[in-house]
Amino acid sequence: MKAGEGAARLAGESVRYLLAGGLNTLASYALYLALLQAMDYRAAYVLAFVAGIALSFALLRHAVFARPGRPFSLLWVAASHLLQLGLGLAVVQAWVAALHGPQWAAPLAAALAVAPFMFVLQRWIFTPHVRH
Repeated sequence: MKAGEGAARLAGESVRYLLAGGLNTLASYALYLALLQAMDYRAAYVLAFVAGIALSFALLRHAVFARPGRPFSLLWVAASHLLQLGLGLAVVQAWVAALHGPQWAAPLAAALAVAPFMFVLQRWIFTPHVRH
């Protein structure tokens, strides 16, 4: 692959990653709201979170990176979302407690801070390992 082709591929993946993330967020939130009609908010959150991981995996594999990725890629994606949750919570805590930012903006700050790292990590998950 030529350098220009690699840069174009990376740019395309970046745009698709942002679009897929937005779609996943909206779908997970809509599911959460629907589940609230039938169950406790904690159970609704857990089910929507797990469904969001499954949707994320499908979007990453088929729409964003369009390749199967490493062995156990579904487990890698699930683990990356748990890491994202932990990192995001740390940013939210820092935003509100240390920086005295408004609470309503904390999730946005977390998303902006963590998204670039998550893109790199999830791109690694969906980049096949080449043995030499």
